[in-house]
Amino acid sequence: MAKQTLKSIERQIAKLKAVAEKLAAKDKTPAIRQITALMAKSGVTLADLRAASGKRKVAKRAGAKRGTVAPKYRNPIGGATWTGRGRTPLWLLEAEKAGAVRTQFLISNAA
Repeated sequence: MAKQTLKSIERQIAKLKAVAEKLAAKDKTPAIRQITALMAKSGVTLADLRAASGKRKVAKRAGAKRGTVAPKYRNPIGGATWTGRGRTPLWLLEAEKAGAVRTQFLISNAA
């Protein structure tokens, strides 16, 4: 077996990547033809597709940032607060282990 150098292996990789890209493009061609034919037959435009996909993204946006939420619980020692979302803070977990009830730490809405 001939001694291979790093440069020769990198050249081989580059050639293989080029071949892979050409094959991937060929694989897409029949699907693209079918889609464009169906779009023409149905009268669907790219603008229609963009509009339809935009509506879906708004309705099903996973991981979207939630709005700011007011604190729901307050630690009487130190004044730390928690909104009730996410992981329960350690101060509340420790208090519950010691026998406290979570409702004891609710912030009253009268303020």
